[in-house]
Amino acid sequence: MTDHNLPVGPVARLIKMNTTPDIKKCSSSTTSLTSECLKEFIQVVAQEAQMVSESTKGRSITPEHLITALTNLGYSSYAETVKQLAEEEKEAKKTRPKMKKKKLTDSGLTMEQLAAKQKALFARAKANMN
Repeated sequence: MTDHNLPVGPVARLIKMNTTPDIKKCSSSTTSLTSECLKEFIQVVAQEAQMVSESTKGRSITPEHLITALTNLGYSSYAETVKQLAEEEKEAKKTRPKMKKKKLTDSGLTMEQLAAKQKALFARAKANMN
């Protein structure tokens, strides 16, 4: 597994948001330690969710797998929160406009025209890089 670090800024903001107003600053070692704890927590939950997914012959981790993983790990109160958030996300998804899946066939352009357009875009991108 690759070692990834969480961004320091958001971790520091989370700490500040969840402490009393009289705490003005947080030491860098506290932010770093909190970041490591968060990373470890995410890894443990993700591994458990993967095991739940594999036990159901799933190929992707779903919100239901995550909820079961949190419950299995003894975080039932978090599982309830995640369940509510998953329901809100599902409802929000229903109202979002759907993306077109047939961009190529609905564009009205021939494959040659599309290829020429793509070539021009690549050339412009290459020119912008230089």
